[in-house]
Amino acid sequence: MSLALQVAYGSIDEYLVAFDAEISRRGLLVRGASVQGAQAGAEVQLTVTVAGATAQVPARVAAVVPGVGVAVMFDGVPEALEALKGPQLEGEVVAEEEEVEPAGPPGPLSERLKKMTVTEKMQLALSGSRDERAAIFRDTNKSLHLFVLKNPRIGLDEVQAAVKLPQLSPDALKFVAEHREWGGNATICAALVRNPKTPMPLALRMLERVPMTDLKAIAKGGAREQLVHAARKKLAG
Repeated sequence: MSLALQVAYGSIDEYLVAFDAEISRRGLLVRGASVQGAQAGAEVQLTVTVAGATAQVPARVAAVVPGVGVAVMFDGVPEALEALKGPQLEGEVVAEEEEVEPAGPPGPLSERLKKMTVTEKMQLALSGSRDERAAIFRDTNKSLHLFVLKNPRIGLDEVQAAVKLPQLSPDALKFVAEHREWGGNATICAALVRNPKTPMPLALRMLERVPMTDLKAIAKGGAREQLVHAARKKLAG
């Protein structure tokens, strides 16, 4: 049985803002909502109400943000949510489309990120492109890093590169280490041990999964002193 969430918009204008900023990117942050015990990936039935019109669509929990809400992801942009935008007004500039100046190219990604709120960045982390994910991994707000890792489109190569970043948050490093697939990857395990921000107890545990070649390199001084000693002891034993 799927979970249930509800979100209501008092006007079509309010909904259009949310649609353009979030739903069109295949996600939505249901602010103020909570789902007891929900895990990322859990199925949820979302009810969206816009000025009296209602649509129900299936979604997946992307993340539960305490004190903020529940972020959900869609498989594509649901037609039912497109329909809530309402019919196009008659007499719109469709007939004059050829005379309209084309919009200029969007600004550089770094400039766009500077203008975003934390909530907007969080949503982008959950649904953004490869370049956007890489940029947010380097954001000074480390609380965003975990949301990038919960983006369903993130690839193994991106995770391998991310765990080498010295600015990656300890929570993100822990999430990677405990991931069923990523935590068993030899390249990732070695990078986690070498990353100075990986909590020491976690790094010591990950040392057990490091390949022999990397273990020997670490024993020669390729990590923090405690890990170097642990690697030497493991080799000697």
